[in-house]
Amino acid sequence: MVASQLMLASGGRLSSYVPLVDDDGIDVMVHDKLTHQSLGLQIKSWTFLSEARPQTVQYDVGRTTWRDDARLFLLCVAIDGQTAQLEAAWLIASRDVAAVSNLRSRKMSLTPNPRANSKDRYAPYRLNDMAAVADTLTAVFDA
Repeated sequence: MVASQLMLASGGRLSSYVPLVDDDGIDVMVHDKLTHQSLGLQIKSWTFLSEARPQTVQYDVGRTTWRDDARLFLLCVAIDGQTAQLEAAWLIASRDVAAVSNLRSRKMSLTPNPRANSKDRYAPYRLNDMAAVADTLTAVFDA
């Protein structure tokens, strides 16, 4: 669902491909049709199943599959389970993931506040809709 929304939000500029095996920490490959470059996304999702919104949501990333790579990003999304609409997204370059995570022996846990006005350590990575995610990724390709 996230990959399809990303393609639509980019106006068709971005294409998404799913690797046959995801043991490399990549859930979706994103290809830019203009620059002919690609990058990997690891996508983590949280679904709100009721009207209640917790103070934080949690996304866990395995330390054995994660790596610092200029062409790898973590995309965490919070989705309304009733409407399937994106409520918040955090797009984090791989080099920054460890710095904003709670490090454990086997995983890195990220715990952003899903509220739009949050000023937590994840606020610089927060995007409010899929168009902003697409714009950010196309800026990476254009750089």
